[in-house]
Amino acid sequence: MIKFCAKIFSITGLVFLLGTLFSGLVMTGTRPDLISALAGGLLFGAIMTLIMGTLHFLKARKAAAGDARGDIYATTQVREFESGLEYDRLFTAIAHYLKETAGFTLTESDHDAGRLAARTPFNFITFGSKVTVQLEKRTAGPVLVKIVSKPLVITTLADYGENLKIVKALEEHLRAGERG
Repeated sequence: MIKFCAKIFSITGLVFLLGTLFSGLVMTGTRPDLISALAGGLLFGAIMTLIMGTLHFLKARKAAAGDARGDIYATTQVREFESGLEYDRLFTAIAHYLKETAGFTLTESDHDAGRLAARTPFNFITFGSKVTVQLEKRTAGPVLVKIVSKPLVITTLADYGENLKIVKALEEHLRAGERG
């Protein structure tokens, strides 16, 4: 949580500081312009952290719904678990979920390597996400499933729990397939 707030504060504050500093120093280049730019950057960073951070925290907590595994506030979400389904059935279930149930665009499907990748439709929260699923066959025991969901735009500061929703929904879908 602190790491997330520090990221928002430093990026938004720095951008505002540089913009204000550039415009002030180009015109006059005095020390009060530097102090004014620094104060403006700090204030803007604090305001953006307060607004974006609060919205992100509330939405991420709602998306987590009490599940505190991993960093629920991170924009890149990773889930790793073992599945009792056989490899072929699991691969087919994931591909079906990504394309048909979730409505994502499948960008990669390699059955032998156990890798699937998909893109979510464009949205104004994350501008879309990239979902990657890696399956690891084991000679004895269940199949290891690793789901990674992250924003397509790497400069996305907050996803408001969207990627957490994606990994949780896929995991729940696969767990339901195991039960029945």
